[in-house]
Amino acid sequence: MDSAKASPVTKEKVLEENQRVHALENRLYLLRHPEQTNFFQNAILERTLGEVCSNLKGESSILDLGCGTGYLSKGLLSRGYRVTGLDLSQEMIQAFEDSLPLSLKPKLRLIVEDIEEFLSKNQERYDLIVLSAILHHLFDYESVLRKICAKLVSGKKLLVFFEPLKQEVQSPVRFALHRALSWGDEKIYRFEMKLRKISVLDDEYHHSDYQRRFGGIDPNRVEMLLRDEGLEILRIDKYCARRYGLHAWLANCVLKTQNTFNIFASRP
Repeated sequence: MDSAKASPVTKEKVLEENQRVHALENRLYLLRHPEQTNFFQNAILERTLGEVCSNLKGESSILDLGCGTGYLSKGLLSRGYRVTGLDLSQEMIQAFEDSLPLSLKPKLRLIVEDIEEFLSKNQERYDLIVLSAILHHLFDYESVLRKICAKLVSGKKLLVFFEPLKQEVQSPVRFALHRALSWGDEKIYRFEMKLRKISVLDDEYHHSDYQRRFGGIDPNRVEMLLRDEGLEILRIDKYCARRYGLHAWLANCVLKTQNTFNIFASRP
């Protein structure tokens, strides 16, 4: 992969940084990342889960790779599905387990492990594999995607959710407005974090958001890779995520800019 060759940073270093940073994030992860839970993003999540679940049977088994503190898995568990959640961070997994209602725990299995090690030895079949905001943390996301595709048999599904979108600037004026809105969004966010005495960990993300060093992930490349692996693309969503729901609404409905994408695919 070109991005992997362009940097002397090793896969081991990226893994080490992700373990360290997410140990610091732990229980405060979603408070530090309101862009994943504000009203606008939550509407996208619920709409996406609604469409995904309409393609699943009631007793389906789901693998959530990079489940973190479980914000996406909880929506699947509450709909009655069996979920296996995997994450590299023991601290994030513990926060997920501690926050889960007792009534949902029987349908959840949690694993602390590196995604590539897990994929290399796990032989279970899942009706749906979910990748939520994990690809941009990986040293070679294309290799991981191919391994995941190899595990999908006929009728099984894949959801790639909330990944940073790499794209060319089409309109300099719109891009300038996009950046101005982002600046204001970030200023308010940092003021709120200061009031709430929650540390912002920007200086800690040296290599853990590895693919952001290359501008994010190209959804066209992901789509091509999935098609090459024999998957059918059911839906692609591109939108703009912001710390606050109002700012996300302005970015999407007024400026019509994009910085994030989701892809839903199936093995025919």
